[in-house]
Amino acid sequence: MDFSSITSVIGLATTALGATEKAATTAEAVKKLFASEKKPENSEVQALLNTLATQLTAANMMNVDLSDAIKALSRELKRQDDFENEKARYELFQTGQQDVVFKLREDQANGQPIHFICPVCLNAERLISFISGEGDFKVCQRNRDHTFRFKSTSDLRAGKTRTSWDF
Repeated sequence: MDFSSITSVIGLATTALGATEKAATTAEAVKKLFASEKKPENSEVQALLNTLATQLTAANMMNVDLSDAIKALSRELKRQDDFENEKARYELFQTGQQDVVFKLREDQANGQPIHFICPVCLNAERLISFISGEGDFKVCQRNRDHTFRFKSTSDLRAGKTRTSWDF
């Protein structure tokens, strides 16, 4: 989450507070008008009530916008918290060929088979993408350019077929 989202919500809250204060000031003016000894003029009362209605409508609309922004912020915070909780289920693992990947912690498996996930996707894109494959190389399921070497039995690359022409 970036600070622009939080700054935006704070800005909306400040604006909504200002609109509410204006409406409260106008409501106080209407109250004083009726509390005075002198009978208020209808045009003056009408003007103040119209202003109050406009200010209350604006404050209500800003409060709805603020409520929506707070809900969106709350959803984003929950999404990030869920991601961090899921990420905590994994630990760094160094393969036999010194590549570094994330491995599901055995105590966090919760019935899942032990597996590996791509560190590039996890750190750069905040995505959990499984690493799969047989043999020396395993690849990220999301981006096949993310290749990880687990063993060393030959110089073959992932997906390359060995033929009689290879020397």
